[in-house]
Amino acid sequence: MVMNPDEKVSNDVTYAKKKLAEIIGNYPGKQSRPHISIVSFFANPLFEESVIEGLRGSLKGRIRSSFIWLQDYGCMHSAGSVYIQPKPLSYFTTIIKAIYPALKLCSAIDKKRKLHFYYEPHITIAKGMNKKNTDKVWEVFKDKKYESKFIADALILLRKDAENEGNYKVVAEFKL
Repeated sequence: MVMNPDEKVSNDVTYAKKKLAEIIGNYPGKQSRPHISIVSFFANPLFEESVIEGLRGSLKGRIRSSFIWLQDYGCMHSAGSVYIQPKPLSYFTTIIKAIYPALKLCSAIDKKRKLHFYYEPHITIAKGMNKKNTDKVWEVFKDKKYESKFIADALILLRKDAENEGNYKVVAEFKL
């Protein structure tokens, strides 16, 4: 489940990814669409509707649309990641608290595999870089300023398509 920023923010992130490619060439995450991950999990595709209904019920009336502020770049050296962190973090915590019970109780969710909630949400610019490239990229981005905002008005449930090289397909949209 992800939250997509508006077109302006998406264009800004795409531009930052192009600049990064000029610095280090190809890198993991270069082609990914700008998004903020909320939760990832494995579910039985035969019971997709029960997952959707559980999420719809847990979100209905509990989460409202809100402004999300983005400010400056961050770096997680251990993961080789450069990102933009959204605020307020409490908004994302509220979303997680709302959907957790539905996902935890849903029989379609594979309990052998862990539910992964993103308690430190971010919009990835790059990930999985080696130390040398991370240092090189961070040297360029650490002093760059970035400010923007968008209205979070929907959450998107995606399914990874194993047959199509790991591309994602939109399964459901939840209006906030």
